[in-house]
Amino acid sequence: MDFATLDGYVTCTAGPTRRGIDVSEHQEEIDWTQVRDAGYDFAIIRIGYRGYTVGQIHADERARENLAGAKAAGLDVGVYFYAQAIDVREAAEEAAWCLDFLQGEQLDLPVVYDWEWVGGDARTANMDRETLTECARTFCQTIEEAGYRSMLYFNSHISRDLLDLQALQEYPFWFAQYRDAMDFGYKVDLWQYTETGTVPGIKGRVDIDLMFLYG
Repeated sequence: MDFATLDGYVTCTAGPTRRGIDVSEHQEEIDWTQVRDAGYDFAIIRIGYRGYTVGQIHADERARENLAGAKAAGLDVGVYFYAQAIDVREAAEEAAWCLDFLQGEQLDLPVVYDWEWVGGDARTANMDRETLTECARTFCQTIEEAGYRSMLYFNSHISRDLLDLQALQEYPFWFAQYRDAMDFGYKVDLWQYTETGTVPGIKGRVDIDLMFLYG
């Protein structure tokens, strides 16, 4: 793909795209009308997370507020869960938690499995490729069996060392790579190209994403 930076935003010159953001409680209160008026089409909202020490699941404090605000402003909406599952049982628990939180809420975009490497002091420190791949598959299958679409989020480290992407290609990929042009060997549906974006209606920095519209 070919990329260019126009008016401070990365775009793909090889085909049509949409621009969006992903947010959590860390962005605090968001003026979603300003976000929409600035040209953003979609938002992916964190609804919950599992802690990396004792492994307790928590709801994002602004999840419902952000879901309602983004929808009211007319943005397409998806959600993500910050996962720290150490086995398929916990991955299934994370998916069930998401479904219970959503309670059938209508989404335009997928429910995303966002498993991230924390470090050597985390309870996930000894995860291996086979286990994490099965965790990702378990989460996505559970979500899709409930009628939602699923998606996998990862960065270069996770994709190289901890996920067997060849075995997971039935699910769309959301790739994090903070550059002006993306370089990746698999088809990507979403690209998170910065974690330090500035967007009207949001205080501080925010992730900005490019959605590829394949024909």
